[in-house]
Formats: sequence, structure tokens, C-alpha cells
Amino acid sequence: MGEIVRLRPEQEQPSVFSAEAEQRVLGAILLDNSNVSIAATAGGPDLFYDPVHAALYQRIAHLERDGILASPVTLQEWAAHHDGMKEIGGPRYLARISGSAASRFEFKDYCHHLAELRRRRLVIEATDAATREVMTGEHEAAQVAGRLEAALSVIEPGQGRGLVSMTSAVTKAAQEAWAAQQGEQSNRVPSGINALDRIVGGFYPGDLVLLGGRPSMGKSAVAVNLALNAARRGEGVAFCSLEMQPEAIALRAVSEAMAARGKAVSYLDLRSGNWTDMHRDAFADAMKEIAELPIFMMPRDYADVGALMAGAKQARARLGGNLRLVVVDYVQLMRASRAASRYETITEISTSLKRLAGTLDVPVVALSQLSRAVETREDKRPMMSDLRESGQLEQDADTVLFCYRDEYYLEREKPQDAEEFDAHERALNHARNKLEIIVAKQRQGGIGTAHVMCNVAFNRIWEAGA
Repeated sequence: MGEIVRLRPEQEQPSVFSAEAEQRVLGAILLDNSNVSIAATAGGPDLFYDPVHAALYQRIAHLERDGILASPVTLQEWAAHHDGMKEIGGPRYLARISGSAASRFEFKDYCHHLAELRRRRLVIEATDAATREVMTGEHEAAQVAGRLEAALSVIEPGQGRGLVSMTSAVTKAAQEAWAAQQGEQSNRVPSGINALDRIVGGFYPGDLVLLGGRPSMGKSAVAVNLALNAARRGEGVAFCSLEMQPEAIALRAVSEAMAARGKAVSYLDLRSGNWTDMHRDAFADAMKEIAELPIFMMPRDYADVGALMAGAKQARARLGGNLRLVVVDYVQLMRASRAASRYETITEISTSLKRLAGTLDVPVVALSQLSRAVETREDKRPMMSDLRESGQLEQDADTVLFCYRDEYYLEREKPQDAEEFDAHERALNHARNKLEIIVAKQRQGGIGTAHVMCNVAFNRIWEAGA
């Protein structure tokens, strides 16, 4: 068989592409269009190094999807007019590769071979890009390393599950349901907030959970509680805070632990030194408890989506593989590498967070600020339309939670009239320390509102009456 006429420039190593393997795969697809689905699961058009081969595969796949036979005969006209195909022989080339088609026994092996060659090319491209960024000096080494790891993470083999029969799916589902009924540990991560768990049942590996709210609504308090509750069960947590330094998160956690011991001191008072010797023992005990929890924190340096992926993987390694939850505070402070507009940035970040959840097989809880439209309504409880800047957040999220505290608004709306003032005070007292966690979307369940008590100064959340 003769060599392919047209290839990309040959500066790259020969081991990263095989013209013959590409021809054999395309020939087999031309002879039996059902092979398209096998090639698609292996990588589709990305399998092909040569752009003309990729274009030919896409044309065949398009026809096969529409129920039209793709063969050297039916593709003659297309091949005669396609610029790339004309360079390598047009219709004659179709007949030629059909004559060298892989057999049905060889076809999968050839597809796997092309997939491996593609992974090699991607490794070269990623490392070359990282080298160029390092040499220009425009980016810090940690950012370049993060982007490199993120690029390499998507080319790891064996991530796809392939076809799963209904028998297999039902068997696994039955095992999970039976284990849950027997009270055995499942793969879900409970929030540890019982009122919320009664609605959502916990968070599952691969899920993206969006936690939204306006400032001072208790988002960070809920996020820190989710992390602490998981860590106290022995489950590893990676907490990426782009708004607060790790020391500030630690003080919130210590304040919460002291309040639980009946020696409440707000984290602001802890930071300013406004506490006395009577709190010393509780402070020491809380410090010891929090310091031993399996939580790793990523500061603002991890705002880049690639760095976040790398940091989460490092946390998993440090935890001995016991990473069960990732928390990101918050989405709008993250950075994306290729996006041009703010809409595109949020879209890329949202997609990356969903991919992070799937790659690490853990739930990712991402905090999100909401638009100011909330403040213009009489009822200021958040709605799905309040998600800022990108509908992609709503689309990618498996669960959407909103935090709402009526107390916050009532404190800022005190009337002057005496009668109205009394009614306002009653309403304020009724709303004191109450938090609503609104389940606005749940892909696998219903919606509702979890009513809990919350003191944001101490970062503490508890059940009413507890």
C-alpha cells in the first residue's frame, strides 16, 4: 500500500501518528458504517492526526447518523470537491483505503492504537505549551504546572465506562438501595445538616452542587459546616477559598467548635483578641480538634481552573486517596485561561468544575454570588434566574441550593412609625438566627426548603430545638 500523500508538517516524532492505521480504520468504516460507533467511543475525529482523515470520518459519521449509506460510491462527489481529498486522489483514494481495511477482528485494536497515539500527541502539545509559558516568564510556575496537570488529566486512559447494560445498572442500583436500607455506608456524602439531608439525601460522587446567595446570607457558614461535618466523619476535604485566607477559614472553624462547647466567641473577636482567659481551655480544645481534621485548604493562588484541578489531586494524594468532598468559595473569583468574555469565563469555569467532580469522583460544592436583581424584589428569596452571568451554572449543576436570612433584611429596614416599629420588632425577633437553605434544583429528587438555625458570627448551624 502506498503512503498517504498529504500530512501535516513532519517535524513531530513518527511515533505520534500512523498513516497506515488511520487508513485501515477509515477503510473498515467505509465497508461497514456500524463501525462508526466503535470509533466514536475511542475518540471520534480526534483519533486522526491528518486533517483530511478527520474530515472524512466526520462526513461518514454525519451520513451514518442520518441513516444514509457512506461508501466509496456515495462519497465520490464529496471527495471530488473537497480540497484536501482532491490533493490525495479524491474518489480513487476512497477505493484505495477500502481495499486496505482492517478486519472486524482487528478494528478495535486499531482504534485503541490511534487513541494511544492521540494521547502521545496531547502530552507533547501540553508539555510544549507549558515550556513556552515558562520561558516567556509571564506566568508563575505554579500556574503553569496547574494548567499542565489539568491538560494531562483529560487524556488519562480508562476513564470511560463504555456501554452499561440495564441488567448491570439495576444490579448496582439494587445493591446501593439495599445497603442504604440496612443503614450501611453508601458513596454519598451527607451534608451533616439533618434538615437539608432529609430533602437531598446527601451529595453524590460526580455531582456539582451550586450554593448561591447574596452577601451575608450565610453561604460561607454553610460551606464551612459542610467541610467540618464531612471531616469529623473521617472523610477528606479539599477547601479552595478564593475570598478568605486559610487562617480566616481556620478561625471560623475554631469559633464554631467553641460555640458547640458552650464557650462561644465570634471569629471576629478571636481575630481581634477580644476574648478572656475563661475561654482559654475551650480555645485550646477547639484548636486541637480542628487541627487534626483531614482538610487541606487551597488559597487564592488556586483561582486558575487548572491550578484548582492540580491542587485537588494533590490533596487526594496527601489524604491517601480519601478525598470525599471539594468546596470552592466562590465561582466568580475563579479565572479561566482561554475565555474572552465574562460569560465565556463563567461557562468555562462551570464546565471545568463539573469535569473536576467527574474526574475525581467526588461531589464539588461551588459557592456563587447572585445578581443584584434579588434586592429589587419585595420577596428577596433567591430564584434560579438570579444566578449570575451564565446559564451554564444552572445547566451543569446537579443540585442548586440558595441561602436566605430574613433577619439580614429586617435589620436594615427599621421603620420610624411606632405601630410599624412594634410589628417590625416582632418580625425581627421571629427571624432571629433563622436560615433557609432553599433546594431550588435537584436532578434526582424534589425541591423544598430546609429551615435551620444559624449564627453567622460563630459560623454555627444547628437544628431548631437542639
